[in-house]
Amino acid sequence: MTSQRRIIFITYEGAEMLDLSGPAGVFSTAARLDSKARYQVVTASPQGGPVVHSCGLRLETVALKALDLAKNDTVLVLGGYAHSLGFAMGNTVIRQTLMRASEQCERYGSICTGAFILGAAGLLDNKAAATHWAAQRQLQERFGAARIDPDKLYVTDGRLWTSAGVTTGIDMALAILEQDHGPGLKAKVARQLVVYTHRPGHQSQFSDILEAQTRSSAMFTELIDWLAERLNQPIRVEEMADKAGMSVRSFQRRFTAAFGIPPGKFHEQLRLDRARDLIEAGDQIKSVTAKVGFLSSAAFRSAFKDRFGITPRLCAQMAKSVAF
Repeated sequence: MTSQRRIIFITYEGAEMLDLSGPAGVFSTAARLDSKARYQVVTASPQGGPVVHSCGLRLETVALKALDLAKNDTVLVLGGYAHSLGFAMGNTVIRQTLMRASEQCERYGSICTGAFILGAAGLLDNKAAATHWAAQRQLQERFGAARIDPDKLYVTDGRLWTSAGVTTGIDMALAILEQDHGPGLKAKVARQLVVYTHRPGHQSQFSDILEAQTRSSAMFTELIDWLAERLNQPIRVEEMADKAGMSVRSFQRRFTAAFGIPPGKFHEQLRLDRARDLIEAGDQIKSVTAKVGFLSSAAFRSAFKDRFGITPRLCAQMAKSVAF
């Protein structure tokens, strides 16, 4: 019989509830769908008892000192904001628990700004890590020996796992699930939770239209909407520049500075994201190829695999194999 694994979430007053509920849902769903996935989700805090989170929800917890950490445990500390995060960084019980986890447990790590708490425990020195994009600079400045990977959804460094936060905690939890039980169960859980079946850690935090709009300056907001409505059309950079009201040279320079990739590559990523959504919804690959403006099936397959790490056919097979 497969041994039981505990997934221990360390929380505290004012911690972000979404950092807990999303990843916890991955492991509880896996246990419900497959008897071999013997996960026990544990929520613990320094003092135990009820803990009020940032959204105002109260959750009952066990005391960290009451936990006897085991080699099959995964210990993840949640992110928080301002005073609540500062409290957790300075809390001796949390720091000591994380240090013990780094020595004894199968995995340890953080979600979102929980990386600051790892840093306060001395666990980011000479380690690669991820955190929320808005906190990367502060994390690097505070813990100079850490290697912060910008934009990544999640990062693994040996037994250390860190994620960018909120929904990316779900991506990291799915990756942990895949490590434990393979891609089949991961696909089933992702489908059950109606999340992306495959969002690897190296994918940018800014991977869809809404995030792109959030990141962009006002000068590109209308352009992104315009591109999203024309994903089935080949759009030249000159047309984008004209829509943005700029010269081609100025547009390319400003756009690349804003998004970190050239405008043509950005448009291709939007098309491929739409293609994945259509395939997972059951559309035929041939029709999807046309709907996102690829004239060649071979070019579409190559671009899709480069973007998501799997072929369109495998993506379709994974979607079809999962039933609610």
